[in-house]
Amino acid sequence: MRRTVIVTTAALALAACGGSEVSITNASPEEVAKKVDEAGGAGFKPGEWETTVETVSVDIPGLDGPMEEQMRQIMLKKKQVGRHCVTPEQAKSPSAEVLANSQGRCTYETFRMAGGKIDGTLVCASQEMGGKMTMRMSGSFTGTSFAIDNAMESPAPNGGPAMKITARTTGKRIGDCPAAKAATPAPAPAKTGG
Repeated sequence: MRRTVIVTTAALALAACGGSEVSITNASPEEVAKKVDEAGGAGFKPGEWETTVETVSVDIPGLDGPMEEQMRQIMLKKKQVGRHCVTPEQAKSPSAEVLANSQGRCTYETFRMAGGKIDGTLVCASQEMGGKMTMRMSGSFTGTSFAIDNAMESPAPNGGPAMKITARTTGKRIGDCPAAKAATPAPAPAKTGG
């Protein structure tokens, strides 16, 4: 779920690179994607993009001593780097499937993009943990790059204090798509747990 939400956020950052201001409350990811498209769509450049997602901090209440340190080390060492080709068609309007990968469980309490900045709060029903997961995002973008900080808070399965994870997602255009990839649209991100 965490990776799906962060990928959704990265897709919105790519979508938000152009057009005028978008400000919306209590909206589904699909509604946000539509508003972004209506505001002029994406102004980022088609080509091959590299996206990096890394965990910056982890706070998991209830873990003690060596177990807490082991979990923290595992999560903080994880850095997911992916490359994908963005076609001119995708650059104009990212697919709703990528932006709405939350399967109807998420709502943007707030979403705003303007002047190269993006921020919002996404709330999702957490099937794995019970309760609601809240993610606050804030970042900046240009036609060839973006950087977004995500602060996620999720209920503990035992009803204890919330688990908190902070992540940073960055992306940059690294060049033209290789010929074989240029003919094939980028696949929707894989859904993973976690």
